[in-house]
Amino acid sequence: MLERLRKRVERLQFFGKVLRASKVARTMRPSQIAELIKGARKTPAGPHLALMFHAATQPDKVAVVEYGEDGVRRLTWGELDATINRLAGALVERGVGGGGRVALMLPNGVEYLIAQQALARIGGTAVQIGYKSKPAEIAYILQNAEPRATLVHATFVDSMREGRAQAGQKGGPMIVVGGDGKVTEGDATDWDRALAASSPEVPDREKTKGGDGGGVIVYTSGTTGKPKGANRSWKKTGFESVADMILQVGMTAEDRHLVVCPLYHSAAPAFVAVMASLGATVVLMNHFEPEGALDIIQRERITCSLMVPTMIVRIMNLPPETLAKYDVSSLRWLMSAAAPLSTDAARRFMEHFGPKLWNFYGATETGLVTLAGPSDHVTRPGTIGKALRGNQIRLLDDAGNEVKQGEVGELYARNSTLISGYHKNEEATRSSQRDGFFSVGDMGRLDPEGFYYLESRKHDMVISGGVNIYPREIEDHLMTHPAILEAAVIGLPDAEWGETLAAYVVLRHGQSLTGNEVSDYCRSHLADFKRPRKVTFLPELPRNPTGKVLKRELRDLR
Repeated sequence: MLERLRKRVERLQFFGKVLRASKVARTMRPSQIAELIKGARKTPAGPHLALMFHAATQPDKVAVVEYGEDGVRRLTWGELDATINRLAGALVERGVGGGGRVALMLPNGVEYLIAQQALARIGGTAVQIGYKSKPAEIAYILQNAEPRATLVHATFVDSMREGRAQAGQKGGPMIVVGGDGKVTEGDATDWDRALAASSPEVPDREKTKGGDGGGVIVYTSGTTGKPKGANRSWKKTGFESVADMILQVGMTAEDRHLVVCPLYHSAAPAFVAVMASLGATVVLMNHFEPEGALDIIQRERITCSLMVPTMIVRIMNLPPETLAKYDVSSLRWLMSAAAPLSTDAARRFMEHFGPKLWNFYGATETGLVTLAGPSDHVTRPGTIGKALRGNQIRLLDDAGNEVKQGEVGELYARNSTLISGYHKNEEATRSSQRDGFFSVGDMGRLDPEGFYYLESRKHDMVISGGVNIYPREIEDHLMTHPAILEAAVIGLPDAEWGETLAAYVVLRHGQSLTGNEVSDYCRSHLADFKRPRKVTFLPELPRNPTGKVLKRELRDLR
């Protein structure tokens, strides 16, 4: 009992230290306290309450800036809070309450941030759909998640409508962003019209009861070829690892955070949530472009950002005279994530920007697991760092035994940020766990100083441009082509994207295809990033005596 009490006190002291260091705490007037309590009583507990705190204490500070095709938009904390409430009310009117799921198919923009926070405020769950998804992929997610409503940008309405048709019209009423209201027909409502008809006050709690406090479902492809919905409940999520990262990196309420990664992934919205919770200003870039990112860093005096290694490589591949044009001295830290960071990319970045590059390891399923700082990239090339607070890590062999230090094993993590499981997929959830530890199939090793390194991926997952791709889905699709007998897909090293997809195809007797025709066949049914960039035709695929394709031999063919 005394030990539990000691740990509890130590934990409270740690979080107090984080609050002080991040400059979140501030003095509140009685009227501000009353306003915050009034709103908080109507909403489930969760990290989203921090945004209500900022709206009450600094309503005139700019909360979010969007660089989009129509120019620059800015919203203060007061304006953002009122808009979140309006969308929350609009969703409640459409039957979304506690535990209700809402599909989001939106580009990087203010609306994405508003939607995620509105759902948290009513205890709803965001179902994230990549805006590059094809109708068949959309249909699968709608059938699996069964959302009560859909938020979609006008650009993607046609794909969404086709996907809804294939899914038996699942998805509930739609709210359409953009398009000047020209695509709102049938069960669709224009965003501006829907919000104008709603109240800027927090919806009545009686209308949002139920569920477990809301969350998010992120779909990530599995080795079976079918996407798996990683289901995260905010009520069951702890934040020790996040707080540890905040403290180590030095994140504060004074930061100005540039968002360049797609918000339908995992890392980008997680970092937006962290920065917004601190009260920092979030600056959204609709579509990443290397020089454009440098321009925004200079214009907005950006202090921090999250990028995948591909983006870092593309920036460093700019001509020296282009890099020299921009004043990026305001940048304090940049986090690399979602794919292995090469030693060369880290070195080149820090030669230009200084020792400001961090790297974390984690996954949609596990949250933050390890963190490596700027000096680690120099002294321990290739490391993913040490375990963050609240994490337990095991490196296991195929029998479930821990491997010796320095040996490679499958990396399993246990912490308070693990997902609840894969939505409607108990088998996948069970097969990914051992004794409460979760694995996404990464193979790693541990050095004597406690630093971890990734060596390979157990299930042949390919990471291209920070996006996880599983070859089986592409292979299954290729073999639906009448001219294709067999196909195998692997990832090959690529200087810009980290890895690029290569397909090895065996044609049926008497059939003929070109590489472009194979690539276009994937383009017509799968998201573009799943399209093989290299196609090789073989008389047969190399196999072992039991019939398993030997992908290591395919890699040797390059």
